[in-house]
Amino acid sequence: MRVFTRVLLLFLATLGCARAQDLPTGPEYLLKDPAHDPAWADLFAQLAPNRARQSQFEERRYFPFRKTPVVLKGEIRIVPARGLSLRYLEPEHRILIVDARGLLMRDDEGRERAAPADSRAQAITSALVSVLRFDLPALEKSFAVHGRRDGAAWTLAFVPLEPTLSEFVGVLAVSGQNGRLDRIEMVKSPTQRIEITITGTRENVIFPGDVLERFFR
Repeated sequence: MRVFTRVLLLFLATLGCARAQDLPTGPEYLLKDPAHDPAWADLFAQLAPNRARQSQFEERRYFPFRKTPVVLKGEIRIVPARGLSLRYLEPEHRILIVDARGLLMRDDEGRERAAPADSRAQAITSALVSVLRFDLPALEKSFAVHGRRDGAAWTLAFVPLEPTLSEFVGVLAVSGQNGRLDRIEMVKSPTQRIEITITGTRENVIFPGDVLERFFR
């Protein structure tokens, strides 16, 4: 648990430094009314958090003091009524639960540890759960939404509306093909960034009761 906690805290610290590079954040990309923009309505409807989903992910965390990235692999489970659950399989087996009550870490033995209840951690947690669930109404309350489409490919950048949130979270970018979310990026510089690749997404998953109990709360 200690190693996983150190990696998590390093991850949270890096999120606070994220800045957009080569992302659609200019005024020409601003979506003034994302929920009712006819050019984006089809995509937003497919990404909306109205279905249970399960995916695999690989997370690469690049730091200027490391020659190689920290690589984490695992599974994502999303249940609209419960939030999301990240099951890390490499380098350690750990479960990270993100929901309306905050962030909770759980190991294979069922031991739990809550994340710090400070405003910075809660702001980051709230932003991540909204992005991963693609909760557009929640996102619009805290972010200006920018978007760019190129055929089936699309990229969305979420820019915090409040300076305090910007300091905590930075700019988050998500991208994909058609109605599939493939990638989440948080970038400070070419040597300090986080890349999350999402694959193998299954939708309308029916999770048994024991799975819900193990991976959610």
